[in-house]
Amino acid sequence: MTSPDPSPGSSSTAPTAPGSTTSDDTDTDADADATTVPRVTELWVAPERHAPMEPRRRVEVEAGAGVVGDRWHGTRHRHVTLQSADALLEAAEALGAPVPASATRRTVTVSHGVVPTDPGARLRVGGVELEVVRVAAPCALMERSMGPGGAAALRRRGGSVLRALSSGPIAVGDPVEGLLTAPTPSRGAGPARRPDPSTP
Repeated sequence: MTSPDPSPGSSSTAPTAPGSTTSDDTDTDADADATTVPRVTELWVAPERHAPMEPRRRVEVEAGAGVVGDRWHGTRHRHVTLQSADALLEAAEALGAPVPASATRRTVTVSHGVVPTDPGARLRVGGVELEVVRVAAPCALMERSMGPGGAAALRRRGGSVLRALSSGPIAVGDPVEGLLTAPTPSRGAGPARRPDPSTP
């Protein structure tokens, strides 16, 4: 015997239980997450010093060594360099021209947030734990990759040099933990930090 048809005006959709979420709610949560959680937007490596930067969708990081295939792999502590797209927008405003992520020669660019520069600060990018070594100071190469005034525009906006404390992949889209939500007083025009003497 077949089940009777629903009465006129009734719905065949089961009622939503109190406290449960619908697919629309899930989509809204996903959209909110995408805008609030900083994520990796670009990855760049160079096989040797002064070589052109090459884009990647995924890189492998080795604890105590850095990004496999990058020019700094195997160095003492310059394992990963990380910058924020927010800082690139500020640099572009100061320069009066766009500042592509590749022009800064940093490894990882994240969607937003303030990159900590205090030595010892911890970040987690995807499943890889990183520790800040120092601020990533701009060098003379920025004058060629960004144009005249590039190094000055990137000053205090170049992100940080980090050492790898764990191994694993970093991929575009990975979440980033440990970024600051606003500049701290020490990020202002205080005493200059020791510049990075190495050339990107």
